Formats: sequence, structure tokens, C-alpha cells
Amino acid sequence: MNARKFVMVSFDVDKTLFRKPALTTAARSLGIGDRWDALDEMERKKRITTGQCLMSQYKLLVGMRFADILREVLKVEMIRNIRETVEKLLGLGLQVILTTDNPDFLCQYLVEHFGFNGFVSSKVAVKNGIITDEIEPLPDKRLGMRKYCAWMSIPLSKAIHVGDGLNDVPVFRVVGYSIAINTSLDKVKKGASHQMETDNLLDVYQHILSVVGKPRSVD
Repeated sequence: MNARKFVMVSFDVDKTLFRKPALTTAARSLGIGDRWDALDEMERKKRITTGQCLMSQYKLLVGMRFADILREVLKVEMIRNIRETVEKLLGLGLQVILTTDNPDFLCQYLVEHFGFNGFVSSKVAVKNGIITDEIEPLPDKRLGMRKYCAWMSIPLSKAIHVGDGLNDVPVFRVVGYSIAINTSLDKVKKGASHQMETDNLLDVYQHILSVVGKPRSVD
């Protein structure tokens, strides 16, 4: 394939980079686990929408210290070699971003720590280190991806998305190539261009390299 066909790789966060849903897991240590889980159950039973679920869950964080939330989130196991993978993808001349319904404050940490170029996410404001009630959930990651690509003048056909969940399937449908990672859901596997099981994100890099080809500038 032409090495220039793809210009961006997008990664989901929960159960893709983090091995478990990060905030859902942290919520238990923060004393809001039961309420958080109850909202997830209401969404599964279609008693509330995804947007309503995210809004209500993020409201549970209001008044908490960002540092306390991050401390619990960082206890959640992550897939191996995230930084190394990001660096290698950047070395191929690709932009590397996050696409998630998680809050922007979590994405900002991942950008700073692992070197991602940017992110598509829900918005949850932090002022003076405290979570505020200025919340704008992102229930449809596909719409977020469309806006980001339009803003960056990147055709969706030149984007690759890596994810594991049902909310990644709509993104799979609009991008040029997609990878389902570590998922047991048939709909997710069938919706992706490729599916794989791994505990090492470098395996994703190796597959993407086989798809995009090796640029001439890379030795």
C-alpha cells in the first residue's frame, strides 16, 4: 500500500490502553462505585441514554480533587509499551490521537505522559485542581472524530482507529482502516478491518506498519 494513504491513528482508551475501564474502576476507590455502576446498568437496560449516563457519572466527580482521581486511575493496569508505540507511529509520519468518551482531563494526562498529538473526548472542567460541573459528554465518538478530522483537514478515509467496544463500531465504519483489539464482542470483531489479541501495543504498531508500508525516510 502507499505509505501516504493513512495520516492518523486513533486509539480508544478504556480496555484498549487501560486493561479495564479506568474511571469505572477508580470510582470504587473514590466511594462512588455503586452509583457509577447503577448508571451503567440503567444505560444497558436503555432506561437512560449514553449521553445521560456519562453526564450523571461525571457529575459524581464534581468537587473531587483531580489529583485524587488520577491517583486511583493510575492504579489500573495498562497495556505494555504505549509510549514506544506512539513514538514509532510518529516516526512513520502519522499523527497519533485518543478517541474516547472519557474526560479531557484524563486524556491530557495521557498526552503529556505518552506523547499523543491530541484527543477527542468528553469535556469536564477542572479549576484550581477541583472538578467542576462544566460538563459536555461525548456519547458518539464518531461525531467527535468527524469534527476533529474536519478541524485538522484530514479525510476520514486516511484515519485508522483502534478500539474494543461497541461504541468504537460507528468509528470503524467511517475511517479508512480499523483494528479491534482484545474484544470478545462479535459485532466489534466483524466491524473492524482486522482484529487481534495482545498485551503489547507494539503488536498494533507492527500491524499498522504492514498496512501503511515503510516510508522511504525511515531506515
